[in-house]
Amino acid sequence: MTNKVIPSFRKSKFADRGKEAENAASKYLSQWASGYANREFNRLVDTKAAGRIIKASKADFEFFYFPTNSVFAFFGLLEVKETEHDYRLERAKVSQMPRLVKHMKCGGTCHVLVHHKTIDKWRCINALWMRDNGDKGSWNIAEFPAFDTPGEALRALNPLLWSL
Repeated sequence: MTNKVIPSFRKSKFADRGKEAENAASKYLSQWASGYANREFNRLVDTKAAGRIIKASKADFEFFYFPTNSVFAFFGLLEVKETEHDYRLERAKVSQMPRLVKHMKCGGTCHVLVHHKTIDKWRCINALWMRDNGDKGSWNIAEFPAFDTPGEALRALNPLLWSL
């Protein structure tokens, strides 16, 4: 009888990076859409979770909202990021930027929701602002107010869209 060595597969320490922030955003979006026939959101498939057999998604979430007594609707993308910095976000962390901007050029609303782990605060930034601003390697987003919850940060950026 031969001894076979079975490889040990350990999860990388980076495998769950950002999942807490995405789960917090998903919880808020569930509250936002709950009980409303005119609000919907979907969690887009994560290419890492799918074993990299599918193309990367445009963002973490897509959303749709047609306000009552309105002639226009909201649709768009929400990308959720987590950073170890108090007020900066690395450009390399937002590889979806070209897709977010293209979606906005087609009439969509695109936001990047940032969780700062070091201070446990949230900021929400419009993707077009991010396209047009920032240093070469990162964005200084200190000018955007920091909030305790993802919902507060989303509502501060667009109260008509993100109010419960």
